[in-house]
Formats: sequence, C-alpha cells, structure tokens
Amino acid sequence: MQRNWQRLEPIFVGSDDIRAQLPEDTKRFEKVDNEWKDLMREAREEPGVVAACTADGREELLNTFNSEIETCEKALNDYLQAKKKIFARFYFVSDQALLDILSNGNNPEKVDEYIGDCFDGLKCVKFLPEGPRPYRTCVGMHAKDQEYVPFDSNFTFTGVVESYLCDLEAKMVHTLKIILDAAKITADNWEYEKPRHIWLEDYCAQISLLGTQIMWTEETIRAFDDLEAGSETAMKDYGGVTIQRINKLIERVRTDLTKDLRDKIITIITIDVHERDVVMELVDKKIVESSHFKWQS
Repeated sequence: MQRNWQRLEPIFVGSDDIRAQLPEDTKRFEKVDNEWKDLMREAREEPGVVAACTADGREELLNTFNSEIETCEKALNDYLQAKKKIFARFYFVSDQALLDILSNGNNPEKVDEYIGDCFDGLKCVKFLPEGPRPYRTCVGMHAKDQEYVPFDSNFTFTGVVESYLCDLEAKMVHTLKIILDAAKITADNWEYEKPRHIWLEDYCAQISLLGTQIMWTEETIRAFDDLEAGSETAMKDYGGVTIQRINKLIERVRTDLTKDLRDKIITIITIDVHERDVVMELVDKKIVESSHFKWQS
C-alpha cells in the first residue's frame, strides 16, 4: 500500500492537470492521503513494531486504503489510455514521462524535452524567443544528429497537449512534403543545371535520399520504355549513368566536408550501389519489361 501511495502521491497531489481531469478520484486519493499520514504519525508516537502492526482495525484500514488507491490507479490508467488513443506516439513513452508531459501541457518548452521520445528522428523544436515564457511559437525542428529543418511557416502550440502534438506532427509532414516537391522539381534538371552531387546540399538528408530514390525509379522505368521503343542499350546506358553519379559522390566525399554532409553523401552512396546492382542485373538477365517480377519485386 505504501509503495502505491508513494507512486501516486505526486500525481494526484502535485499535478493540476490530473486533479482537474479526475476530480472524484482526486478527492478519493486525498482522503486516503490524509488518513495515511495520520496513521504514520500514530506509528511514530508508538514505533514498536508489534504495537504498530496489531492495533485494532489497522489491517482492515490498510486494506481499505489499498482498495481505494487501486480504484484511483485504474482511473488514472484509463485516463492515460484515452490520451494515447488521441496521440498514439504517447505509447512510446513511459507512464511517468507521459504524466510529466500531461502535467506540463501548458508549458510547451517543458513538453519539448520529451519530443525525442515520441519521434525517432526528432530531438526538439526551435522556439521563437518572443513574448513571455514559456514560449509557444516554434520556427523549425532539430534532428537528433543536429540537422535543422525550418517549417514552411511558424507553428504555435495551442489547446491541450495531445491535440497540439498531433498538429505538430501534421506540420512536420506538411513541411517535408513541400520541401520534397521542390526537391523533385530541381532534381529533374540534374543533367542541365545543378548536378546531384551539388544539388543534395540544398536539402536535408531525408529529402535528398528520398528524392534520389524517386528519380532512380522514374529513370529506370524510362529506360524500360526506351527498350520497348527499340533502344537495345537503354538500360545499359542508364547503368553507366548510375556509375558516373556514384563516382561524383566518391570524389566529393574525399574532400573536406562537414560531418553532416559527409554522412549524407555516404548514405546515398550506399543506396546508389544497391541501385546500380539492380540495374546491372536487369541488363545481365536481359529483362526488358517493367512488369517483370525482378523489377516489380
């Protein structure tokens, strides 16, 4: 009973959010809390273990306390489950961390400390230092490797914490989609304007890699179309293009680069080598149709 009380006491006594959301259970816990403290004061006045443990009605009282605390704990768990259903990424954090998040829902800066537990690649957001603390408006996001991506427009934390985290997630997705759209447009001109080994500096690692894979897929399908149109060396020629692009990245990675840029290029080289092997296998096995299992799989 004492262990359960210790775990729940800072929640039902110290958390304004929990007290507001679970008023009946808060009253129930407060009653147990007051009576438990009275019992402890009595035990302090009569510290002998036999006297403390054999007082009339004490066992029944402790069982009653335990039952009431279990009721409070069940209500708390139901409350947390309801929050997790709204923002499913709460399932990734411990209940204690979730309680801390909910207790500080009106303080986005405090909630930001737990953002990295909810999102695999995100470390924190960048707040706009305007107005009184806590700040509520952010302008971008930092990855766990310190890479920074600005939002397409400022985002303000408003409402309850589980709702504004859902809105933040949507903002992240929307921002990356806008960046990807721009990256795809410029990637179409790799051969005429800015080549890929320079182009990738303009975009974050995730978008650079995804844009590269989208272009490889489109270009490979285009090679299939050229094969069907009668160009017998179309796929082999494209294999040569992939090799040239890999060589350009290898040349770049041998120069003096920042750690972030070097990691980005090495990752793309790794994917490029796999894509080159796929193209050369299509050539070696004389696969000429884009619907062939070797390509579709």
